[in-house]
Amino acid sequence: MGKKINNAGNVSKKERKIIKNETDAQKEEFEQEGNDKLVFVSIKELQENFECFSKWTKTEMSKFWKFNKDIHRTTWSNIYKTANKGENKRGFAYTEIPIDKYNKKTSVFQTISKDKTLFELRVDDKIRVHGFREKSVFYLCILDKDHKIC
Repeated sequence: MGKKINNAGNVSKKERKIIKNETDAQKEEFEQEGNDKLVFVSIKELQENFECFSKWTKTEMSKFWKFNKDIHRTTWSNIYKTANKGENKRGFAYTEIPIDKYNKKTSVFQTISKDKTLFELRVDDKIRVHGFREKSVFYLCILDKDHKIC
């Protein structure tokens, strides 16, 4: 993927190659594997038929954007360290969720690979988001502002 140039017809093949090489990204950070990698969030699999951001208040959206900012500054290792039970839960509170806890409206989980672990992360005391990990990406699939799923 190279940089688009206006009037590209006046650029030599050599110049095009230089522009392409200088603008192409190296292996993207989100394509890397390992728990020491930073977390990236994708809403590609977001299931709006379960819950949509349009139902969230301004305060809830502010909390989500803070979560989004914070999660992009942490590694998967740090996410996994937040997994605890009861009063010991802290931070993102990584919690694995069995697939049978999701209803038929969340059909995305019926189509993903069985080797993917489904989990929720805490946005605040009540708000949760659910999804799965692939490489460095957290695929956010379900919004759960009232912590209804479990």
